[in-house]
Amino acid sequence: MTLLYTRFNNSNHQLHSTRQLHSLTRRLFKLPIPPTAPSQHHDLTSFLHYAQRQSLSPTTTTYIGTHYEYTVQEKLRAFSFDLTRTGGRDDLGIDLLGTFHPPSHEHPFRVLVQCKSLRTKLGPNLVRELEGTFARAPRGWGPGTDAIGILVSPREATRGVRDALARSASPILWLTMQRDGWLRQALWNARAQQLGLGPLGVQVRYDSVDGGEMKSSVVLTWDGEDLMSMDQTEDMMLRVEEQWWQMWRENEYKDGDDTSGYTHLQVLEAMEQLFPQEKPLLYGDSCSSLSREDRERVMEWLRLRIDHN
Repeated sequence: MTLLYTRFNNSNHQLHSTRQLHSLTRRLFKLPIPPTAPSQHHDLTSFLHYAQRQSLSPTTTTYIGTHYEYTVQEKLRAFSFDLTRTGGRDDLGIDLLGTFHPPSHEHPFRVLVQCKSLRTKLGPNLVRELEGTFARAPRGWGPGTDAIGILVSPREATRGVRDALARSASPILWLTMQRDGWLRQALWNARAQQLGLGPLGVQVRYDSVDGGEMKSSVVLTWDGEDLMSMDQTEDMMLRVEEQWWQMWRENEYKDGDDTSGYTHLQVLEAMEQLFPQEKPLLYGDSCSSLSREDRERVMEWLRLRIDHN
């Protein structure tokens, strides 16, 4: 029988507002860019302001569903998930798209998320629906990308859901998250384990709530250690990005040239032509796999293309 994987250990992540990496940074680190529908909100804070301006009733299905999607986005950001709400009628059944950045992984997992803010009993049909989204997923998350599907609901997985997860050939992670953002359960199937989620774990933490009452919550871990938040991951990316550009600035070329006469975009485009797999290294001994000779080759290509036009 195929197993589902879940771990609990008795042992506080705060919710984070989303930030936006510059498009050049995303391109440099080869992060896919989710398609988004035009919207007047992009995270929980902006949605609450929008709902107040529009006098939206918090009891409507649209309000409840959107609020839950942004709550999931915000809560998972505390565990190094970078998620964007797709929204719109043509969202292909996908509520959130993005990446999961565990430690020591130069290339993050690509994830697509369905949020089911239903209080009714959930059936195995939800797993089948999620399986169908893999083939329809947008570029960057479609077939061949090893994207992981995530189902999030306030309800715990029933036996039927667990059995469907275990049988599924698609990599799926199930999260039980209350509407207020408290994470209660996490389990994943064998296919997700095969793709590299083996070190993922969960721990039970206790936090004080109103009145001093202690409330338990599940936090995600990696190899038994707390995951960085996405804010921390992005800070590390920006530091390494600066080191990567500094490496180019300090490089002296045979003609006495450096990168000062070229924009970052021009250097990046030249590098992509000659070394399409190159990206700043977060966990390597150096911030780049390129040698001095490789960088000289990039600059020579750039000079021939730019200066001779």
